[in-house]
Amino acid sequence: MPRTEAVRDRTGRAAPSRVTHVVGLVVAAAGVMIEYLTGVPGFPAVPPGPIILLVVAAIVALVAGRAIVVLGLVAAAFLSVGAVAAGTTAEVLAAPEVIGQFLGALVQVLGLVVALVAGVAALLPTRGGP
Repeated sequence: MPRTEAVRDRTGRAAPSRVTHVVGLVVAAAGVMIEYLTGVPGFPAVPPGPIILLVVAAIVALVAGRAIVVLGLVAAAFLSVGAVAAGTTAEVLAAPEVIGQFLGALVQVLGLVVALVAGVAALLPTRGGP
């Protein structure tokens, strides 16, 4: 299977769970960048989260094989644990009056949830089609 066909299933159609997994990773990266740009405290000068998520999303989208989805799951889980451990995400979500920071955290969390759920779905055995 050519590298550009990695997100396709065995019938040649786009594998919805894998595409959704990649989209979730990209959305989570966008959320982290929104948080960074709106001044959420605690970010380094160059936040690694969006870089990690975008690189992993590209790898998952371009490299064939269901096992590579595990890389996306690990990245999403790593950032999810980091968001919870830092405590900043919960604080920002509890303060919706700071709209930019709130939206950034909300986009990040939704992206991570989508990436985790779709990543697990992408690893499940596929049903035979018509």
